[in-house]
This record gives sequence, C-alpha cells and structure tokens, in this order.
Amino acid sequence: MAKRKTVQPFQVTPPVHSHPSAGLLRRLGALLYDYLVVISLLVIAGFIGMGIAQLLLVTGLVTLPEGKDVSWLLTGPLYSAWLALVIFGFYIWFWTRAGQTIGMRAWRLRIQNVDGSNIRITQAIIRLATAAFGLGNLMCLFDRQRPKAFQDIWAECEVIVLSKQENLNMLNK
Repeated sequence: MAKRKTVQPFQVTPPVHSHPSAGLLRRLGALLYDYLVVISLLVIAGFIGMGIAQLLLVTGLVTLPEGKDVSWLLTGPLYSAWLALVIFGFYIWFWTRAGQTIGMRAWRLRIQNVDGSNIRITQAIIRLATAAFGLGNLMCLFDRQRPKAFQDIWAECEVIVLSKQENLNMLNK
C-alpha cells in the first residue's frame, strides 16, 4: 500500500502595509478638489450637449413641441446619461491609469490593490456604485489603525498616503 503524503495546511500571511491608510479629512479634501474638476467637466459636457441639440434642430432631425426651446431637449434621460458617463469616465480613467485623480495627487493619495497594482475597471465601477457620493468615506471613523471606506471594502482595494518623493515620482511617470 502506498504511503499517503501529508498535506501542509495553506497559511495565509497578512499583507505588509508600507504606507499609512488615508484618513477621513484627507479623503474629503481630495474629494472636494475632484468635485471642482468634475463640475468644470460637466460644464464642458453641457456645452457639447447643447451644441448637439442645436445641431439636431438646425438639420431638422428633431422638432420641438410648441412653446419649447432647445433646452427642453436636455431634460431627458439621454442627457443625464451623458453627464453620468462623463463623471464615471473621469474617475475610471484616472483610477485605472495612475491610481490618482487630480485631487488625490494634490493630497498625496493613491488608490491601489493590496499588492500595489492599479485597480481594474470593474473595481473602479464598484467603487463608484458604492461610494454614495462620498458618504462611504464616513466608515473611516470606525477604524483608526487602518481606515477603510465602504467603497474600499467592496472593491477590495485601499487608499494610501504617499510620501512627497513617491508622489513626485508618480507625477513624473
């Protein structure tokens, strides 16, 4: 009869964190900076939407009901979806490419997986869907050692604070 090999149990080692987690105030500061950028992008997207609506009217592809102007075309779900696409595109682009938005760069924050790699598109979408317009960050108040927001837990990622030199290296990539 053959000897049975003993199987060693698989041991999971907890990840070693070389950077501190971002606290609530730092996250809110970066969020405020990002909101200013997003608002400016929405203004530009609004001009583009208004131009397309006017072009559709001039070419005769769309007609308006009596007593309505071109802004009536911008009250539908298509225009709202366009603006949501701009917001989602901003965050997904920056998070998956560099791990930092413009506001996160100013506050020396980086979003990453536990192994240090950039998050995937699906993780970015999960973060946006579970962030509740920034309210998910309030969960940072419950863990002072390694603060994690609601969206960090669901997307299985972390937001860390970079040193000044690391932040400069990220900017120069």
